[in-house]
Amino acid sequence: MSSDDASCSDCKLELIERKWTQLLLNWINKCANPKAKVLKLDLRSASEVVTKYRCDISVDEVDFALLGNDNIEQFIRFKYPILRLRYLAEAKDYPKKMYIMHSILLYHCCASSQTGMVDRDICTKMSKAEQELILRFCENLSEMESTINNVDLSIKEAFELYNRSVKQPTKHSKICKDFSAETAPKTESDETQESIRVRTTKSTTLKFKSSVTVLPSCVTDSSSYSKSDLSDNTLRNESSYVEDTDAPDDKVIAYGAMNVQGDGKGVPEQIAHEPKKCQPGCACTRCSATGPCCGDPGTSMDKCKERKGGFFSIKPNRWNIKDNLRIYLAVFSCFLVILIIIGVLVKFYGSDEPSPVKKLIAEEMSVFNSNAWQCEKGFCQKVYQPISSNIYFISLSRCSLLCLGPQLWPHPVGYTHFSKKLVALATNKLEYKFQSIPSESVHQYLAEAFKLFIGNLIKLEKSDPSEHNETDLVVRKMNIVIYVDTDADPRLRYNTDESYTLKVESLPSTVNIKISSPSFAGVRHGLETLSQMILFDQFTGFLITLSNSLVKDAPSYKYRGLMLDTARNYIPVADIMRTVDTMATVKLNTLHWRISDATSFPLFLPEVRQLFEYGAYGRSMIYTKQDVVSIVRRAGIRGIRVLIEVAVPGPVGRAWSWSPDTSCSKRNDNATCDNILCLRLKMKESVFDILETIYMNIIDLTKVNDVFHLSDGLFSMANCFNLIDDREGFLDKALVRLKSANNGVTPKLPIVWYSAHLSKDLDTTTWNKRGVQMHEWTQDHDDQYLGNFRVIHSSRWELSCHMQRNRCTKYRTWQEMYSWKSWKNVEVFSIEGGEAMLWTDLVDSGNLDYHIWPRLCAVAERLWSDMAANASANAYTYARLDAHRWRMMSRGVKVQPVWPVYCSADPIACSNKLKV
Repeated sequence: MSSDDASCSDCKLELIERKWTQLLLNWINKCANPKAKVLKLDLRSASEVVTKYRCDISVDEVDFALLGNDNIEQFIRFKYPILRLRYLAEAKDYPKKMYIMHSILLYHCCASSQTGMVDRDICTKMSKAEQELILRFCENLSEMESTINNVDLSIKEAFELYNRSVKQPTKHSKICKDFSAETAPKTESDETQESIRVRTTKSTTLKFKSSVTVLPSCVTDSSSYSKSDLSDNTLRNESSYVEDTDAPDDKVIAYGAMNVQGDGKGVPEQIAHEPKKCQPGCACTRCSATGPCCGDPGTSMDKCKERKGGFFSIKPNRWNIKDNLRIYLAVFSCFLVILIIIGVLVKFYGSDEPSPVKKLIAEEMSVFNSNAWQCEKGFCQKVYQPISSNIYFISLSRCSLLCLGPQLWPHPVGYTHFSKKLVALATNKLEYKFQSIPSESVHQYLAEAFKLFIGNLIKLEKSDPSEHNETDLVVRKMNIVIYVDTDADPRLRYNTDESYTLKVESLPSTVNIKISSPSFAGVRHGLETLSQMILFDQFTGFLITLSNSLVKDAPSYKYRGLMLDTARNYIPVADIMRTVDTMATVKLNTLHWRISDATSFPLFLPEVRQLFEYGAYGRSMIYTKQDVVSIVRRAGIRGIRVLIEVAVPGPVGRAWSWSPDTSCSKRNDNATCDNILCLRLKMKESVFDILETIYMNIIDLTKVNDVFHLSDGLFSMANCFNLIDDREGFLDKALVRLKSANNGVTPKLPIVWYSAHLSKDLDTTTWNKRGVQMHEWTQDHDDQYLGNFRVIHSSRWELSCHMQRNRCTKYRTWQEMYSWKSWKNVEVFSIEGGEAMLWTDLVDSGNLDYHIWPRLCAVAERLWSDMAANASANAYTYARLDAHRWRMMSRGVKVQPVWPVYCSADPIACSNKLKV
């Protein structure tokens, strides 16, 4: 940074950004990894910083786990929620996004360094000008909320202050302290003192000589604090995470994928469950290693000592004997009233032998405020004007577990047992062990799935930033043991056994959890069920669950899916991934991706470039092979397979218009088909050569070789004629090419859309005992041929509207989808399962979630636990679906309401009104 530069008032913003970018690059190349030679700011350069300083800037295990997920943006969003990086989502904003991310990362490193590694590197490896600019930037940002504009403003002001100091030099102390002594050889006593300093120092102070105090952002989207507010609130929030000094010495396991024995190896010493320590002689609960011993900055020890005695502490010089007597009488009166109340309750409840439920409810504290909940007729009712003679729950989560039981979705099929006693849990007291792993690939999938499970619990713990209240529950250590018994392939296949057993047992100091299944998919389902059984207690701030539980569960049908059309309207990759994430919460196992249609072909296949060049809506609306691989990998970890359908033989539309092997039939000799969307493929070997290449690519990308959707869709369109005649023999030839593309093996379940042409003798023989998907079916449908096929039902589970003149004429509700059960009465060879369908004529990224959820939840439960107990949507169904809706909302999914929020607080009144 040259002192000859013009002042910031004269230079342009581009010059400042260019110089600050160079400073960030210098910081990465000099301090984080001198061997990296980073030339531009990107995710790789950010990962260099995290790799170097991950242990140093991790304030607790949550930070350490998030920084280990290789998702730095997620970590920044978690720590700085009002930064709103999502505003820089466009491709053109990527450089600006990296600029802001690296700037806030620099600020966070300086503010959160636990051992001084960050500032030591800055002070020894960077120039004095760079040191001063970093210091001034951190000073400026510490006094503001961490927004994008404030980051830019802090950088600009740092340059202004620096240039002003260069033009008008004044005497001031050095920016950095002298680290030369630290590089000298240390004696044994020096090393001892240094180790003590490292263990006891946990400060958010940037250790430059100016002693600027940097407070990390702690405001939420809906809150705004002034500078004066931050001092007290920040310290209070930090005190919430002080470890329990009475906890056992067992170290918490690292969240890394490879540490499966739970021995705690790899956990950095500075974050491995050491309690925060005060300065010598400090007896207060809130303390800091730097600055004042306790209390807020500037609080004297005298004031601190006033609170030492507790709530009833009395200073003799402020109270006389009469005051003391008055207080003692008041306390005695309170105790006397409490004894009378206890006597009345004992007399009232002591006449009959209490049931286990009544006894456990009686153990709950009576809370007479607007947040009380009462168990009435098997539902949790919010009480606005409590009556003192009743017993109330102190939080909704406690009421839900003890009154309704775990609100699981989908409902388990097999045997279940739940106790009526609560236990408290915490992620910082968690150990896990993969006891039985049949292969390394299963181990890798399981490690990723378990990391997702832990991440959901961490989000749950952080859902309320308030302090923990005193709890009547002991926070116990959580010990999870997982068994994958036999299946060495983590992929979901046609014959995969998805059953699982989940067992929870509580000991005085430990909650033992065992999940076992023949396959990885079953264990993943067990982890999902466990995550739904663990709730956040709004009163204490801890996680709670039932002390003893047993769930033996398995799906009713093998095939449980969602058909997502991305051809009529393009759906971005991020939205598809979010949909996959949410499908896993309801244990769906198939994403049927209809990637092409007559309107577009957005899949980029280098072997057949013409399909993309003629068929894509634009260069930005395509799916590359890497996109597909990423979606498949994400789905696989969640127990979901991806089936890609390419719509052939027609109509295929513009994407195939380059090929001479397409046709557009005439109605008669005088009228031609002038609609390019009507193009369909001729039954020629050259066409099937291309189809075999497409099939080979799909199998290679999805790794699914035992289930395949061949399409063969026939849909009526204007000016399209003789479709059935044009595709004669397609199924027979397509099966031969599919077998060739699949290394000579015919998939166990090939699927096509069911249409009238399957009633022909040739096609019926070719497709005998193979899969068909029913997209249109009525009670009086001619189903004499359905007995030859393995059926996947979809017709009443269409999530899109029935379209007439590009308008929605029919919209099915989740109640209709949940109650549809006539499909089970169809005479077929077998029912493989079903899937909901979403055609995207009027759907894109803006309303995708709105159209899918919660209606797909209803389909998911019908396919998982299709039994008489949940044959129709009753009050219990509404309550469970509403609970799952809030669960999905907490995970970032925009879900339509099941009913008004009022009904969540008064389900009995609403269910009576709905007559369910």
